[in-house]
Amino acid sequence: MTQYPDLELYIAGQWKKAAGQPVLNPADESVLGTVPTATQSDLDAALAAAADGFKTWSKTSPAKRAEVILKAVALMRERVEEMAVAMTLEQGKPIAQSRLEILRGCEIIEWDASEGRRTYGRIIPSEPGMKHMVLRQPIGVVAAFSPWNFPMSSPARKVGGALSAGCSIIIKASEETPAGAVQLVRAFHDAGLPRGVLNLVFGKPAEISEYLIPQDLI
Repeated sequence: MTQYPDLELYIAGQWKKAAGQPVLNPADESVLGTVPTATQSDLDAALAAAADGFKTWSKTSPAKRAEVILKAVALMRERVEEMAVAMTLEQGKPIAQSRLEILRGCEIIEWDASEGRRTYGRIIPSEPGMKHMVLRQPIGVVAAFSPWNFPMSSPARKVGGALSAGCSIIIKASEETPAGAVQLVRAFHDAGLPRGVLNLVFGKPAEISEYLIPQDLI
């Protein structure tokens, strides 16, 4: 059987081990792994990395962004079986449903990547001699939070939309079901996403949200 993945934080293009809490198999309450807890220092590092990543990613053309994103999706499709096994181990859903969720997450990201090529502006009618033009541009660093019940497709919705729009992102995924987010991020890492554009943290949800959301960068 495919092994449960190592669980690590992902900050500034680097994987980082840290102490944390056990992830349990609901079928027999065996320990699958340890999900790391991000410190405030880790969160500050993720914020700084995301700010730097945004400078690069926001200036990358929509076509190039889509190329990297779709490469990551192709890797996830290749790895669907190992991702499905990990999801079933930590969550208990039937393996067939795990496969379908992963494939659905891939479809969501693919759709977002395609839409990222069509972030059209518009020309608004105005007075003679004047032209009103609207441009759609990336807004900045995104802080995203995903629940335990759809551990791959929920992160996929958030990551796909942010990256396709040209934003960088810090995602705080579920501590109960972390493997989907780790494997999703690993696919983007292996696809060559620039460092800092995507960052992954875990920890106490209230503490992380209370710290990240008020930040000026977010």
